[in-house]
Amino acid sequence: MKALQLKRGKEKPIFRKHPWIFSGAFIKLDRSIDAGDWVEVLDSDDNFICVGHFTPGSIAVRVLSYEKLSDKEAFYFQKINAAFNYRQSLNLFDENTNIYRLVFGEGDALPGLIVDNYDGNLVIQCHSAGMQNDVHLIADALKKLPIGISTIYVKHEKEGEFLLGDTGMASALENGNQFLINWQSGQKTGFFIDQRENRKLLGEFSKDKNVLNVFSYTGGFSVYALKNGASKVVSVDLSADAIEMANKNAELNGVSTNHEGYAVDAFEYLKNEAINYDVVVLDPPAFAKRRNAIHNAVQGYKRLNALAMKKMKKGSILFTFSCSQNISRQLFNDTVRAAAIEAKRDIRIIKQLVQPEDHPINIYHPEGEYLKGLVLYID
Repeated sequence: MKALQLKRGKEKPIFRKHPWIFSGAFIKLDRSIDAGDWVEVLDSDDNFICVGHFTPGSIAVRVLSYEKLSDKEAFYFQKINAAFNYRQSLNLFDENTNIYRLVFGEGDALPGLIVDNYDGNLVIQCHSAGMQNDVHLIADALKKLPIGISTIYVKHEKEGEFLLGDTGMASALENGNQFLINWQSGQKTGFFIDQRENRKLLGEFSKDKNVLNVFSYTGGFSVYALKNGASKVVSVDLSADAIEMANKNAELNGVSTNHEGYAVDAFEYLKNEAINYDVVVLDPPAFAKRRNAIHNAVQGYKRLNALAMKKMKKGSILFTFSCSQNISRQLFNDTVRAAAIEAKRDIRIIKQLVQPEDHPINIYHPEGEYLKGLVLYID
């Protein structure tokens, strides 16, 4: 491995175990180091500190180990097996749930790597050049896990790649609910696993209720509401393909009679339609994927929530979310509060919602807490 040397004093954040080292921390960046290369990081006195993947950008090194490595294959298996054992110890999968996130980047000490499991169909996303370079080592490590793998699919921005099998879609179970997952053409890895516990909670509020699911994607919240006895559920999403899949998921679970799906713009729907529902879900995509988008994202969240709050009937319940890493929990809460002021409604917080256990937050990497949610009582 080539080495990068830190400026004096810049080793302190690394000793606090934050897994990112920014480019400004180094004396100089060696132009002969390619994106994704493994590098050693040295302090200003040439002492070894850590190894990681290099990226020519703001985050120059993503730390992988604080010990020198000689066997990368063994390293990946140790980390991936530890991630699997963590989930197994928490009973996150059983005969009723075979959908879960197997590897969550920094939360599992593998920054830049996502692996989702859909009943033995593993979908890999590489968010760094280093993980992309090492994807075959990662796949070899995954194959050693005792989980009966039938597919390994790498989801690229343009065209994906099968490293095992050739199946692009299958059904899988979450809390006894069955979902069709399309990892080839679907968003992210095909399903939003991070809302599992929040979907379960919504189900508890849904018996004999009319439910509106906005930004519904393939109908995760909708199916939970219907399976828990909702009188009527309406799914709204701009994507016609997503609505078609939501309809299929309702049929798959035997609850399509009380389901309606509309492929329309969410903001236009909230603006133009009567919102005469007992429960409303607002689960938009990330409005702030970069820090310079925070202001516009805040305005988007405020407008979205105000549109719903103004029209929701007295005594109804709102589930509202942000999955933007760059929007802090406090900022999200403040934005929803501003929407309530604009809507001139009295509102109580029933619950504050988070991401589930298979999306663990590394205590040294608070940026890993990206999913924020509120359950609100509209008075």
